[in-house]
Amino acid sequence: MPLRAGGTNGLKIITRQKRSEGASMWSRPPLILNVETSSKSPSDQPIDIALTLAMADLKAQFIDAESGSVRYQAIRSSKEFERYKDLTRGLRSFDLRSLKDRAQRLAFWINIYNTGVIHGVIELGLEHSVKEFPGFFDRITYEIAGFRFSLNEIEHGLLRGNRRHPYRLLRPFREKDSRWEFAVIPMDPRIHFALVCGARSCPPIGFYEAEQIDFQLELAAASFINSPQVKISSHERTVLISMIFKWYKVDFGGNNRALLETLLNYLDEGENKTFLKENKDRIRILYQPYDWNLNQ
Repeated sequence: MPLRAGGTNGLKIITRQKRSEGASMWSRPPLILNVETSSKSPSDQPIDIALTLAMADLKAQFIDAESGSVRYQAIRSSKEFERYKDLTRGLRSFDLRSLKDRAQRLAFWINIYNTGVIHGVIELGLEHSVKEFPGFFDRITYEIAGFRFSLNEIEHGLLRGNRRHPYRLLRPFREKDSRWEFAVIPMDPRIHFALVCGARSCPPIGFYEAEQIDFQLELAAASFINSPQVKISSHERTVLISMIFKWYKVDFGGNNRALLETLLNYLDEGENKTFLKENKDRIRILYQPYDWNLNQ
């Protein structure tokens, strides 16, 4: 599928990136979604608050609250999406240091990641999967406060405390990378139940508020672990869980016992929880295939 890029769509492929800004190890250039400068002031509110409200409008109109399915085609031509795109251009001059506490940073970066995925899928015209666009998570990028942040840098650099991608050898940020200042420390493993990669096997999409972030992440964790992403079979003595737990095992304690403790912490009371609690030393952990088809 040809890439639609240029000024009319607010996209720009950057063929070179300064090494100090964390140039990708891959040769494919980043795609900056908010490269255009807005001709008008996008909002009288602080940009992070205005973006949260715009995201809430998108969710209410185009995202199914229960299944998490997204009506990408309907979003594309909506006034709500145009509003969101205008606001993202304001991110270029946003002061990231205005996010003074951890809850603000946590909510901000989760929201930016989730809507960045939607923004990228729509602007690229993807029809089946983010894998249609090679290097999607390395290349889809926002410019914020004079820095560039790819989706992978937001997830692994900022939200995971500069931990390695599961299939990479290096951390996203080098030691003197100034973007490290904006990371959320310590990392919260519940982000994995909140980040949405545009696939059917991802958690349902939500948008997060600093004042309620702990409650919302608890709810996201409980919803995911009590969904079909976790299947317990007492007959076969197995627990079949999402690949997310395998990829990010280090974030959940680094071993199978810690994974099972995470499940027990959020499973609803009932036969499955009782069985798992009584058999956690004798149960096999298996992983479900990951469905990368678009969550639509």
